[in-house]
Amino acid sequence: MTKRIKITTLLLSISFIAFGQELPKEKSANHIQIEGTNIFMIPPTSFERSTNFQGFQNPGDQTSMVMAIEIPGPYSEVSKAFNPEMLKKKGMTLKNKNKIKVAEFEGVIIELEQSANGLEFSKHVLIYGNEKSTTMINGVYLKDSLQLGEEIKRSILSTIVNTDLKTNPRETLNYSLNENVGSLKFKAVIGNGMLFNRDLKTPTESNDKATLITERSFAKVEIEDKKLFCISRLKKYPEDYSVIPSKGINEIEIDNLKGFELFAKNNEKENQEMYQVILFDNNGGYYLFVGTYEMGSEQAASDIKNIIQTFETAK
Repeated sequence: MTKRIKITTLLLSISFIAFGQELPKEKSANHIQIEGTNIFMIPPTSFERSTNFQGFQNPGDQTSMVMAIEIPGPYSEVSKAFNPEMLKKKGMTLKNKNKIKVAEFEGVIIELEQSANGLEFSKHVLIYGNEKSTTMINGVYLKDSLQLGEEIKRSILSTIVNTDLKTNPRETLNYSLNENVGSLKFKAVIGNGMLFNRDLKTPTESNDKATLITERSFAKVEIEDKKLFCISRLKKYPEDYSVIPSKGINEIEIDNLKGFELFAKNNEKENQEMYQVILFDNNGGYYLFVGTYEMGSEQAASDIKNIIQTFETAK
């Protein structure tokens, strides 16, 4: 993230237009609320409320979606990552970027292109927030689906945010945890997961740095070698982790779902340890739990394990 990447002359032609778009002031009869949020949108044709994430998707097309994610970080910091250089590091090309007002929030709407899994995607992304949190609404479609792209763009530009509406984002998840058994506090829902720590600061400033992040996979894919998958998952994190052999990789079962638990050390931060649990859904996909804390903080490890043991799916 800190290495510099040279910006090509192509990227120099990107347009940055100040307040080139406006969002509607009032809801129409076609606006639909994204469950668990204060966001209302007109979804693209054939799109329905998703049961896999907060947003809309076409049941017959898994390559397109409109998904809302709340990020527990200030807009002033989060928005800095959406510049040509940083996006190119992540394999994305910024095509356009416009400032926009979303309710009383500052925001931007951007257009991106990205290659993934051998496919070329385009994205229209609305980002807004304040110093407490940032919201990102991500519209994704295959690059050559031009008509769908226009529909998704219109959907993004139909966004209305009702700041007076009280919401409970946890109620949209199909699982629950009881953080009270481990003296952690709920911080935010991020996609299909939750963030917990002791002081509700991001990053946490508690003495033991205890943090628990959960996630439910979007895709219901079958995983053949589940133990290997749990080990390989360590390579997906932003920092470098490796299994602690002395603590083993153990089978675990919670709420009738089987999986594996393991402990790992952070090879970039010698004083940080991780406890990871992955439970596999009987219908495909998985639930991921990642607890991090200061090495030697046995209470933190115990608290995180106790919370994960309260995992329960909606019956």
